[in-house]
Amino acid sequence: MKTCFAPSVLSLAVLVSFGAAANDYASIDTYEGKPASEHTTKANAAVAKILPWEDTSAFERTKRGLIAEFGTHEAGELKQRFNYMTDMSVDDLPPSVNPSIWRQGMLNYAAGGLYEVTDGVYQIRGADLSNMTIYRTDNGYVIHDPLLSRQAAAASWDFAKQHLPAINGEHKITGMIYSHMHADHFGGSRGIVESGDFADGAKIYAPKDFIKELADENVIAGTAMGRRANYQYGTTLDNNTKGIVDNALGLGTSRGEVTLVAPTTEIQEREKTVTIDGLEFHAINMPGAEAPAEIVLYVPQYRSLNTAELTYDGMHNIYTFRGAKVRDSLVWTKYLTELKLRFVDSGLVDNIHAAHSAPVWNNADTDVNEISQYMTLQRDNYGFIHNQAMRLANHGVTIHDVGREIEGIVPQSQIDTWHTNGYHGSYSHNARAVVNLYLGYHDMNPVNTNPLQTQDQSCVYVNAAGADTLYKAGMTHFKAGEYQEASQLFNDLVQCDPNNIDYRFALADSFEQQGYQSETMAWRNSYLQGAVELRTGDIQPSIKLASSDVIANTPTGMFLDFIAVSMNAPKAEAAGLDFNFGVYHPDLEERYYGEVSNANMSNIEVDAIPAVDFELIINKTDFTKVVLGETTLDELFKSGQAGVKGDASLLKQLAGTLDKFDGMFEILPMPTK
Repeated sequence: MKTCFAPSVLSLAVLVSFGAAANDYASIDTYEGKPASEHTTKANAAVAKILPWEDTSAFERTKRGLIAEFGTHEAGELKQRFNYMTDMSVDDLPPSVNPSIWRQGMLNYAAGGLYEVTDGVYQIRGADLSNMTIYRTDNGYVIHDPLLSRQAAAASWDFAKQHLPAINGEHKITGMIYSHMHADHFGGSRGIVESGDFADGAKIYAPKDFIKELADENVIAGTAMGRRANYQYGTTLDNNTKGIVDNALGLGTSRGEVTLVAPTTEIQEREKTVTIDGLEFHAINMPGAEAPAEIVLYVPQYRSLNTAELTYDGMHNIYTFRGAKVRDSLVWTKYLTELKLRFVDSGLVDNIHAAHSAPVWNNADTDVNEISQYMTLQRDNYGFIHNQAMRLANHGVTIHDVGREIEGIVPQSQIDTWHTNGYHGSYSHNARAVVNLYLGYHDMNPVNTNPLQTQDQSCVYVNAAGADTLYKAGMTHFKAGEYQEASQLFNDLVQCDPNNIDYRFALADSFEQQGYQSETMAWRNSYLQGAVELRTGDIQPSIKLASSDVIANTPTGMFLDFIAVSMNAPKAEAAGLDFNFGVYHPDLEERYYGEVSNANMSNIEVDAIPAVDFELIINKTDFTKVVLGETTLDELFKSGQAGVKGDASLLKQLAGTLDKFDGMFEILPMPTK
């Protein structure tokens, strides 16, 4: 692959006429996007001219410390899947890709193997969306963040063993650490624990509230989040220049089983020094920024700082499209300032390494503190978004307008820096997230106080202006390269008449060109995924965010909360449900009390269950099997493995009110015929 340098000639010719359809879109299996339009080609060429191509330092950092490339080893499956990127360069930019995210794809594709951060600290990079960091201890190695899937983690550790020195004749795993509760940082845990190298009694460490926050993010809204994730990650898109070109944090995600071996120790203190087989880790809980539960690690013996996901080569999400709690960009800046002052500016570290991207080192040949410069720019990126979004909000700029306002005032120092570019987050949607955190979604315009439903609102415009008028106006905008304006009009037409093929294809065409021009991964994928569904009328199954391991480790109280969410209030009201209940887990000595009243259900964990209408007695392990569909309550009752005290018929009455979520709901209107 060619290294990144300033392009002299941009090969951005449109290869075929834009108007020629790639196929009839009859099948998702044969789907192919259209080429970039002349306007998109010119727009992307204009972006390429202002990017800081002369800065190739990230590529140098990515290559530094390479011990061994994956080659044909199964740990390199992800790179092999994206092998069309082998010849990626910046002097041959595809017109259907924003050149900035193309360059980010080049950077992530450049990683693929085992690397030495410093003597005693190693990383597997390019096997998955995240990095696996490996620390040498007295008698073995500690694994930090075991990737997304069991298969990727097992293959990565197998590859690492082939190139890391044996200690006392073996490659023993003396402990494992989860930096935070997103799946790409714990999902491969069984691949490590079941490798045959995991030492008896080895502990697994995680931040405070790891299990609680993990379940909270994946259970209550798990179905909706999975469906939305289809758009963020473009689940029906192919890996090509008209589909997925990068995943922002890394090239992509591994394929396989998401697992969770529960941590043996959650670090409850704000700071705690943990010694694992002779190696000290100074762990600091830093929740509420990139994740609700997260720890960073200072390793004094190796003069290293693991910043978890508080830094990476790009701007992160303050709000993530799949859905999650809005993150606090202000506390994020404070954490980075703290780490910078305590460990970087004080000279305690020679490198920072993280869950994504390559490490940053200081250059021994200069007096410049490159780590400090990097962290300062990262911090000021989030600080700028927070402070300026709220400055504008205090001037009356609304949540709907603040994104565009922010885009117009980005400091030149950030524009000229690759690692503050909006590959995962964007200035626009992050600024709106900040305003939402403080002021909520409502802009106080009374027309939005009690808004019309989406379809009704669109039909008001269509009926007032006339469908033909809106369609012609939309096509005028489209032909002028004003794709967002075109989408605004076409969307109203589709919302009001989902069966009209002309409207659907026109909206898809306008989405597609915006996707091709987008720097942010989630924007690109969302536009292109929307185009796929508009053209094919096909909704694919949602991403499943809660694996069997995650479900097994979810507290029963949260499942009861999910049952409350699933309860259909009109059905419960019609059935006249009004009772209280208890759940007792003999294997864990856990007890829960709940009430169903006024078409609502509530529960809490209790020390003792009071008098109730019925009490379900079931082991937590069997309760999990019921949730996973591996057995039923009736079967457990018959076998005597579970029981009910009181009126068992109330359980069936409750079950009759519960909705089932299939994750196949519309995001854009699907044809009704």
